[in-house]
Amino acid sequence: MENKLIQFNSRFLGVDMQTDTYFEVSHGKLKLREGTIENLITHYERTHDGGAEKTNVYRYDLNPTVEEIEKLKRTHQQIGVIKKERKIYFVDHIKVHIDKLPSGEEFIELEAIDRLNQFSDEELKHQCLHLKDKLGIHQSEIIQTGYLKL
Repeated sequence: MENKLIQFNSRFLGVDMQTDTYFEVSHGKLKLREGTIENLITHYERTHDGGAEKTNVYRYDLNPTVEEIEKLKRTHQQIGVIKKERKIYFVDHIKVHIDKLPSGEEFIELEAIDRLNQFSDEELKHQCLHLKDKLGIHQSEIIQTGYLKL
């Protein structure tokens, strides 16, 4: 997979050792990510859309302060922790995660990022599905869930 990404002139951001802590909320997922590259608090909800998932982000706080993290832990019940090694690549504006869990299981995630609202939902979906096909990922290999449910 990484050789294919190199062939597509991807940009390698690095290897992030991540600990994701999930907290109970009434809808979606609330997550604290502590990593060597990415650190954030995010609240999001995913919906399935014909072979892809759309993510609605309600909160996205990069590099939260100690106070913000402590408040999160005080006000929400922790429901799970996932540790992983994540290799991060970009193919244009599509972020590609290659994850390895402590169990040895490996996963790939494609995430079309459009912070400037330049593309329609349908265009973003098409871009991800096109890259999925170029990478040789078969529809039968798609898992529509997050690590917390695995």
